Amino acid sequence: MDKTQACAMIVTLTLIVGDYITGVVKAIAAHDINSEKMRTGLWHKATYIFAVSLGVLIDFAQQHIDLGFSVPIATAACIWISLTEITSILENLVEINPELADSPVLDLFHTNKTNPNK
Repeated sequence: MDKTQACAMIVTLTLIVGDYITGVVKAIAAHDINSEKMRTGLWHKATYIFAVSLGVLIDFAQQHIDLGFSVPIATAACIWISLTEITSILENLVEINPELADSPVLDLFHTNKTNPNK
């Protein structure tokens, strides 16, 4: 595992934890704590970790077996998961504090579908 892959994994894990925490805070703020939703969320987070683990295994295999391709799978998986988690964290933050919806920074993430005024 190289430094880039290790950094990608640390950032991804931090974002996964951050998304879970902001989801719990959102539920607390809405007075909607639901253990079933929390368990489902944890299972979804576990699948992300399994996907990165599979990527690490494939990356390891690429170093020792000719798989016909050489692509940093684990890093690519981390990037995809990180983008997903960033979006989810931003959605949670807006639900916790609706005033953030008009933030210029969050406006970068709006699409015509989610913000018909743009």
